[in-house]
Amino acid sequence: MRLQPAQLQYNHRVITEARKRGFTAFTPDRENQRGDDPSLILVRGPRVIMLWLRMGRRKPLPQVDRNTEAGREAYAFWPADWPLLVRVLLREPDQVVVPLAARQAQDGPDDGDAA
Repeated sequence: MRLQPAQLQYNHRVITEARKRGFTAFTPDRENQRGDDPSLILVRGPRVIMLWLRMGRRKPLPQVDRNTEAGREAYAFWPADWPLLVRVLLREPDQVVVPLAARQAQDGPDDGDAA
């Protein structure tokens, strides 16, 4: 199924706004090939946002819930959600601080410069 002009325009508007905010946008190679795949994946530094962009009638999207429950940042947005979408893009990622001892336990001891 190909996207209609209004859907393409909405996707383009979101991509343009995300790029203004410093995100890199990844789109699927084949539109609507798999229903569980997000419409866009936005990346900026350590932050990865999965977006499902929809038109028309609102209905629950279980794939968003599954990704959120798995600890991923995932959202479904309709054109009327524009102010909320912009707020999500402006929000700074939650800072995750991992103590050095915990990192060494995961990665092994720091042996200095390994080349």
